[in-house]
Amino acid sequence: MRTIIIGLVSATATFLCGYFSLTCDMPASLIGIAVVFPLVFSINASFQRRDLALNEYGELNARLVSLYFAHKLHLSKRLEDNNPKEFRDQTLRFLKLVSEDLTDEENSKERKAVIYNYFHDLSRQNAKFLDIGLPDMHATVCGWLDQTIRSYEILSKISEYRTPKGLRAYSKVFLNLFPIIFAPYFASFNDELEYMGYLIAVIYSLVLVMLSTIQENVENPFDNKGLDDINFEDDNRIRIFSD
Repeated sequence: MRTIIIGLVSATATFLCGYFSLTCDMPASLIGIAVVFPLVFSINASFQRRDLALNEYGELNARLVSLYFAHKLHLSKRLEDNNPKEFRDQTLRFLKLVSEDLTDEENSKERKAVIYNYFHDLSRQNAKFLDIGLPDMHATVCGWLDQTIRSYEILSKISEYRTPKGLRAYSKVFLNLFPIIFAPYFASFNDELEYMGYLIAVIYSLVLVMLSTIQENVENPFDNKGLDDINFEDDNRIRIFSD
């Protein structure tokens, strides 16, 4: 819809400039400097954040699976009160909380408090390795827990801090103004070939709006609005384990 609206605005402005003989030659590179470059820069930064988020979510899953194996294989056989299924269910609830925290900004402080309570409980469960005389294993699982917390914090910051709002506002302003600003330039092409100015105006509109749409879709890799967003359900590795 936005593509159609901007395309119509661009064609209408081109027609009016041609009708009133308001034509001139303008540097086409100005479109690249004013609109295309900021959009491409934002898209590149967004894809880099997405790749970092994928990497850290993979690390988060890997550490949780390692902790699950450690508790199942080393503790469950020695401690009767240690239930691997309960540990798995607790971890699944934690991953669900992480997913909600990254996708929903409301009540984030309360949700983060619950998440850190999970880390506290997990740290307390790791202390059982000391009770059965496995200090080296305790040091290992504590390291995994530290890396899990680190990955969660990186994901949280990616969710909270994205492309600067000023840069996004700047791109949107010029995206909406360029059909009017460059209408005299587009109208000048009609003098060389009939209807060519309208075609060029619509093509410019199509390219810039598509770039803007791509940037918006990859801006937040957690909101499930873009084709390339992270799928928390399919990427939840601990779901494949059952006891």
